[in-house]
Amino acid sequence: DIRVRLTRSRDIRAPNLAELFQGGSTRVNAVQDPFNNNVSTPFAGTTTGNRSLAPEKADQWGVGVVLEPTFLPGVGLSVDYYDIRLKGGIGSVTAQVAIDRCHQGITAYCAAVVRGPNAYGTNLQIFESPFNFATQKAQGIDFEMSYRTPLDRISSKLGGDFLFRAMATHYLKDYTDTGLGVPIEEAGQNTGSSPPNWLYRMSATYSNDPVSFTLTGRGISSGVYSNAYVECTANCPASTPDNRTINNNRIKGAFYVDANLTYQFSVAGEESQIFLNVSNLFNKDPAVVASGPDGSSPSIPATNQALYDLLGRTFRVGLRVKI
Repeated sequence: DIRVRLTRSRDIRAPNLAELFQGGSTRVNAVQDPFNNNVSTPFAGTTTGNRSLAPEKADQWGVGVVLEPTFLPGVGLSVDYYDIRLKGGIGSVTAQVAIDRCHQGITAYCAAVVRGPNAYGTNLQIFESPFNFATQKAQGIDFEMSYRTPLDRISSKLGGDFLFRAMATHYLKDYTDTGLGVPIEEAGQNTGSSPPNWLYRMSATYSNDPVSFTLTGRGISSGVYSNAYVECTANCPASTPDNRTINNNRIKGAFYVDANLTYQFSVAGEESQIFLNVSNLFNKDPAVVASGPDGSSPSIPATNQALYDLLGRTFRVGLRVKI
């Protein structure tokens, strides 16, 4: 009925070829220059490799429990907690962060900011190279539940099988500490590649040969633009690079429903299948997520493409034939 599991691992990632040997590439863009009243200033951003990089090393712990009670046939429950701590993480900061930190007096960043005419037609050059400077920590809890039963167990007049499955992850911590500034806690930020507080998925399947039908619900919790932002509309504190003020720091969550219908048949004695899949069945719009102080480019949807559905209701029809 009960099973307990424990995992302990040491994980290593060697720097890749680009992080080590990238010869150098330069782009021209603009930053808000804090040394000049945050005026938008053109700069040449140069990215090169770093041959002195060492491998990243992480220690991971995981503990979980699985319940399959004999007095509830077909029911399975599991809960798992994980803790991952990484040292010597390879990373680089953006040009904006580098010049902001330099303005705050952190000299390690000032070495990457060079002023004066350069070959790229600007008077400002910012170097962005990777270093082993980051410490990362991730903690979370995974939940899973499943229930499977033949329907004739409920009534002899019913045929087929029913399967329900639900999975969810609660992200407790996901932060990076560069050692040169305030640690960046990303759990609960519904922007960029940050994880939301909750990510969940559930599905219910009815199958009775040759037909199978599945409804799937998937969603994310509401979140914020940044955990470091200070939300206020009056009597706001002074805005800083670490704690900027914002009048609305909330981003809505989302819940989508998908449907799938499958029909099994035989061709020359071989199993075949035709299916219809409908994603985002109710055509739910994504949450609007602003890109930054200047808004979004017209070519970029004003939402987080990593978390939200951009296409609306879509249909897919397919045929699978075993040869």
